[in-house]
Amino acid sequence: LWMSLSELCHICPLCFSVCCSFYTDFGPLNLAMLYRYCCKLNKKLKSFAISRKKLVHYTSYDQKKRANAAVLIGAYAVIYLKRSPEEAYRTLISGNNPGYLPFRSNAFNLTVLDCLQGIRKALQHGLMDFENFSTEEYEHYEVRTHEPQYNTTHIHN
Repeated sequence: LWMSLSELCHICPLCFSVCCSFYTDFGPLNLAMLYRYCCKLNKKLKSFAISRKKLVHYTSYDQKKRANAAVLIGAYAVIYLKRSPEEAYRTLISGNNPGYLPFRSNAFNLTVLDCLQGIRKALQHGLMDFENFSTEEYEHYEVRTHEPQYNTTHIHN
């Protein structure tokens, strides 16, 4: 199915993919970046100017950017479209899509599906609320967690 450019509206998550890596770590984008992406997508979806266009979510072939883009659109589906993480992930891997690079650090390896499941669990337990989310407050405390006096140890079961 071919469409003319006038029938399409594009959203590229690459502008959300700036993150601070430590050493060779590669992690998912933070909640402030997810929040901004969701706000931008919601605004585009509600825009009268593009109401008759198809919205295209796209990214590069870079495996790290693909994984982050998958988490962004998958999380949107979980948060706003009420899809299960498994439903959202199945859509992401359908067709000829190659798999996604797992996120990694010296403490963990996470898949795109793990991230989507974590978002659903945070929503279920009231730990994530984008209706009352403050990017400024989140980023203030996120920066502080990289300072030695604020570091915590997480125990994974």
